[in-house]
Amino acid sequence: MNNVDLILMSLRNLWRRKLRTSLTILGVVIGTGAIILMLSLGFAMNVNLENSLKRWGDISIINVWPNYENVRSFNEPPSISEDDVAKLQSIPNVELVIPELSLNITSVIGKYKSNVRIIGISYEAMKILGYDLDRGRYFSDDENNVIIAGGRVASNFYKIGSSQDIRWQRGWDENEEAPFEILDQRMKISFDYNYGERNAPTPAVKTRPINVSVIGVLDQNKYETNYQFYMPVEAVKKLILKQREYENKLAKANGDKNAKSRISKEFTYDHVQVKVSDVKKVDAVLEQIQNMGFEAYSMTQGLKEVKRMFNGIQMVLGGIGAVSLFVAALGITNTMIMSIYERTKEIGIMKVIGALITDIKKMFLIEAGMIGFIGGIIGILISLLISFLLNRFGSGGILGNMFGTPEEGVKTYVSVIPLWLLGVSVIFSSLVGMLAGYFPARRAMKLSALSAIKTE
Repeated sequence: MNNVDLILMSLRNLWRRKLRTSLTILGVVIGTGAIILMLSLGFAMNVNLENSLKRWGDISIINVWPNYENVRSFNEPPSISEDDVAKLQSIPNVELVIPELSLNITSVIGKYKSNVRIIGISYEAMKILGYDLDRGRYFSDDENNVIIAGGRVASNFYKIGSSQDIRWQRGWDENEEAPFEILDQRMKISFDYNYGERNAPTPAVKTRPINVSVIGVLDQNKYETNYQFYMPVEAVKKLILKQREYENKLAKANGDKNAKSRISKEFTYDHVQVKVSDVKKVDAVLEQIQNMGFEAYSMTQGLKEVKRMFNGIQMVLGGIGAVSLFVAALGITNTMIMSIYERTKEIGIMKVIGALITDIKKMFLIEAGMIGFIGGIIGILISLLISFLLNRFGSGGILGNMFGTPEEGVKTYVSVIPLWLLGVSVIFSSLVGMLAGYFPARRAMKLSALSAIKTE
């Protein structure tokens, strides 16, 4: 008998006992569906965790700082030099090294004031780091006096003449509305902390404010960018040099004899971001950076610890589903054994007319495998439907809270079924069916032809 004949005969045999076959398939459906759904809960936890972390930053980014353990003098704190930046850039799988050049400065927009942080960054770095605009435009690296605002930086401004301590007294409110639309505003920045204040004391050193235009506002979905300003790197370098000159003049005006006569034009960094080209290579790059003597941290370190805990939960959930499939396997074995008793005479006739023993074995294995395959397919379809319903109606309620705290702008899943799990489930359920039918198939193969024919 060829394989096609065996498959057709197996289908006819299953169809003859529709009720028993259906009940056996139902057991496989429940077992397969239970495993898929239980594992999907664990996958959902991992996805929710990754989505939440992405709001705080890119998981392929490594944050690098100088090694503060080897500080010899507080007057000369450790820093990262331009040579260090070049060495970091030469590490394999490093896509870009982004030194953080920043300054704190007083800013005034109309009747509002704030002490803000301005970071120098290139257009390329903004795109690589995923700093997406909500409105406005990006700057080019050679522009001056243009600035991009973080998504919520405008809410840090307070009305001149009012007490800025009111906010801290009533508590921080992340959802507090900004007092004005910051896009296209003309912002004045000054090194004088009292600039813009009413009845401010006459400064020891006068400095003219610098006018900059707010040309863009970043999306609020990244917490790390929400409360900062961004300018082209060269423009920030110029501001830092002017700030050094101002602080040096102020020190001399206040009688500081140690004020430097010459202003340094070298730039060092307290913080550098390293963008790795592949998330899977982050750990290797991190280890190399630490071996170079720097302090380094990546969110993948915390992610691994939490994922390890989630994997343990996932194994428990998968084990619960596996129990259901094991019970289904017993049902397949029982169905096949009952089929042998009912078809003993048929098996004997097949042997007498020349059917190979291996063909009889194959027929029972195919029947058992078909039960597993059909049950697996139906189990997958039902699992997908239940998963859709859980995500559609359960993600915003109690179930959603169980599998990750919902955050504004972040989709929370209750169930996530990857494609590979569907393929593995079909193969696994088919193999379970064939394994469950193996011993009944061997029993059928060993039946004596003459005694089988005599059986009524």
